[in-house]
Amino acid sequence: MASLQARTLAIVAFLVCLFSSVLAAPQDDATVTIPNPEKGGDVYKITISGTIVAIILMAAGFLFAFFGHKFFRITLFLSGFYVFSTLAWIALKNAEPANGYGSNSQWIYLGAAGAAGILGGALFLCFWRLGFAAIGAIAGFYFAVFILSWANSGVISSGVGRTIFIIAFVIIGIVLTFFVERHVVILGTAIVGSGSFFVGLDNFVLTGFSDAFTAFLSGKKTAFGGDGYTVSGKVYGMLAGTLAMMVVGACFQYYKHRGSFIPKTHRPAPNYQHV
Repeated sequence: MASLQARTLAIVAFLVCLFSSVLAAPQDDATVTIPNPEKGGDVYKITISGTIVAIILMAAGFLFAFFGHKFFRITLFLSGFYVFSTLAWIALKNAEPANGYGSNSQWIYLGAAGAAGILGGALFLCFWRLGFAAIGAIAGFYFAVFILSWANSGVISSGVGRTIFIIAFVIIGIVLTFFVERHVVILGTAIVGSGSFFVGLDNFVLTGFSDAFTAFLSGKKTAFGGDGYTVSGKVYGMLAGTLAMMVVGACFQYYKHRGSFIPKTHRPAPNYQHV
C-alpha cells in the first residue's frame, strides 16, 4: 500500500511540475506545419502545447487500459483530472469570442484545463465515492463518442441528439458503477484508456480522429478549419485500434484479477474504499 501511495504522489507531483513549467515557459508556441496532399497546402500543425497534452493522454491512457484496477488511487486522481480538465475546456470553448483568445489561446486552454484537472484529481482522492462515480461517467462518455465517431459529423447528426445520447451514456455509466462496480472499473478504464491513448496518438499521426471530440464537446457542427468531422480510412483504422486496445486491456485486467470476482454481498469492502 505504501508503494501505491508513493506512485500516486509521484504522478501528482509530475503533473504539477509539468503544468507549472508549461505556464512559466515562453508564450510563443512553436509550430510545425505538415503538408496535406489531399487538401493542398500546409494544413496540419503540431504545437508544443498540443504535444504535451498528447503525451499525457497516451501515458494516462495506457495506465488506465491495463492497470486501472490495480493502481486504483492513481485511477481516481486521473478520473478527477479528466473530468475537471474536460469541463474547463468545454467552458472555455463555448465562451470563446469570435476572434478567439489571441495568439496565446493554446496556452490558455492548456493552463486552465491543467489547473482544473489537478484540483479535480486531488478532490477525488479525498472523496473516493465521487471518483468512483466519475469512472462510470467518463467510461459512458468515451463509449458514446466512440459510437458517434463512426459516421461523418457523428452517427447522430443533430447537435441536440448527440448531447442527449452522450448524457444518457454518462448517466448509465454512473448507475452501473454502484451495481457491478468491479466490472465497471475494469471495462470502464479499458474504454477510457484506449480512447485517451488514440486521441493523444492522433496529434502525431494526424488522421482527424480527435476532431470528433472537438466537434462533439464544443457543441458545434464543425471542428478544425471548418471542415467538420470526416470519417476516412485512416479514421476507421484509429477506431479499430481503439476497439482492439479496449478489448486487450479489459482481457488483461480480467486475467490479472480473475480471482477477485465473487458475489458482491459476500465479499469484504475493497481496500480502495479507504482512500
